[in-house]
Amino acid sequence: MSLLEKMDRAVYATGIDRLLFRKIKPHNLRWLPLFVLAALILGYWLMARTAGIADVRIMIPRLLGGWLVFYGAYLLAMFLRLFGPRMVSTPRQPLDEREAAIKARAGAMSGNILAIAVLGGCIYMSVAGLLGWWHPSRPIDWTNLGFGLQAGFLLLPTLIASWLQPVDDELE
Repeated sequence: MSLLEKMDRAVYATGIDRLLFRKIKPHNLRWLPLFVLAALILGYWLMARTAGIADVRIMIPRLLGGWLVFYGAYLLAMFLRLFGPRMVSTPRQPLDEREAAIKARAGAMSGNILAIAVLGGCIYMSVAGLLGWWHPSRPIDWTNLGFGLQAGFLLLPTLIASWLQPVDDELE
């Protein structure tokens, strides 16, 4: 057995093929994306709180805990997109009219929410320095903020599409 055959068998044995070929039955994820968004915010807050701490014994556990919560929620946001309502068409299973309409509404609503959040963030950043409020000052804070926006971009359409589905609707 060649290396490629062994790798192919490993993919099918672990079940990764179901993710790759979209063989997973979609689910309505109503509350889980909301908890993941809260975990993203909590993880970012924990990491950002370490900016002025000089004591390494206090800083490292907070930074590590925040990092684990934030990037764990980031990875979960990527997986929830796969397990939630169908938002991506495949050659074998194109989106029907209802799914396409829900995808369009969820995309538009999440785009509006993200645009308003970014606008609010820009206004906050311009005022925060003048008033002495906290604002990202380290490059890692800005990088984590970018990852948080990316996770929101992945997670919000799934959250909104889940709520747009009827409760008793069995997704196919």
